[in-house]
Amino acid sequence: MWLVWDMSILLSALSLVIMLLLIARRVLQERRGTAVADQRRLLLTALIAFTENRDREALKAALLAVPARVASDAGSEFISLLRGEEHDELIAAFNECGLPALVGTQLEKGNVAERVHAAEMLAALDSEDASARLLSALAQDRSPEVRIAAAIALCDLGSLPLLDFVLDNIGVAGQRSRRLIELFRRFPRTRFNELAVHASRADAVPLLRAAAIEALARAGGFGFADFFASLTGDAAPEVAAAALRALGVTGHANATSILARAMASGDLDMRADAADAAGRLGLSELAAPLAGLMDDEVWTVRYAAANALRSFGQPGEKMLREIAASDVSRRQRTASLILAEGPAV
Repeated sequence: MWLVWDMSILLSALSLVIMLLLIARRVLQERRGTAVADQRRLLLTALIAFTENRDREALKAALLAVPARVASDAGSEFISLLRGEEHDELIAAFNECGLPALVGTQLEKGNVAERVHAAEMLAALDSEDASARLLSALAQDRSPEVRIAAAIALCDLGSLPLLDFVLDNIGVAGQRSRRLIELFRRFPRTRFNELAVHASRADAVPLLRAAAIEALARAGGFGFADFFASLTGDAAPEVAAAALRALGVTGHANATSILARAMASGDLDMRADAADAAGRLGLSELAAPLAGLMDDEVWTVRYAAANALRSFGQPGEKMLREIAASDVSRRQRTASLILAEGPAV
């Protein structure tokens, strides 16, 4: 009996200690948050003052008075608000005041989120050693997300190494990150051949191949239409679907036959993307296979087909109304829903 009482008292005391520790931790977090907010406010005040008086010594003192993370966060936030001469002068002041060194330290010693932010900030500052620091992070950082952020920053600086080198350093695990889509979208036009080579590699990660195709379609234009057409039959459905979407942007002389074949594919994304591409290109001669897809078992495919018909204008709308007036079925319900949305925008 005494043992039970002793254990109860011990557990009660332990609970009290834990509660007190949690309260103390909460108080410290609140104080730390208040301190950071005060530091940000003082630095932002100094930044606003700099745009008026151009006093670099005062700005330097304000930068050195706050932790590197606060200086980096507030600095990047303020830079994004400025354009033209004010933006350039503030960048020059940041470099003169030693902010790149603070950000570089954060890139080496911060947590993952801080290192990612530091990579982005170094690109904005464009200091003399920015490319060297980012190349080091690309090659040595232990986090794939930081290595990707370094690659994006190097792309913004015009210092991105060859794509094969970049992807080798990012690693197989990192190549499945959707942030690489952002890298490809920023890829320099003069180096689009690297994206095309990577998109055509059957041994590459399908997500990356699809991202490369999307980037080429967005900025490369009709010059890559034949290339996209050749990839619509790729063994990887994700790649083939991306090629179909690309054809919907660029068009192709054989688009009608390519899209008709894709509409009969066993892959739902290919069927939906083929229907969407037909609508974007205004291929009204595909109205019959599109009407057939409106009976597809997958809703996204049915909707894409109905939306494509609606984009054909009056002939497509007439077909949709005929289907909507027919016996109750998936085709009929889909037609009714798409007509209720109104004319195509």
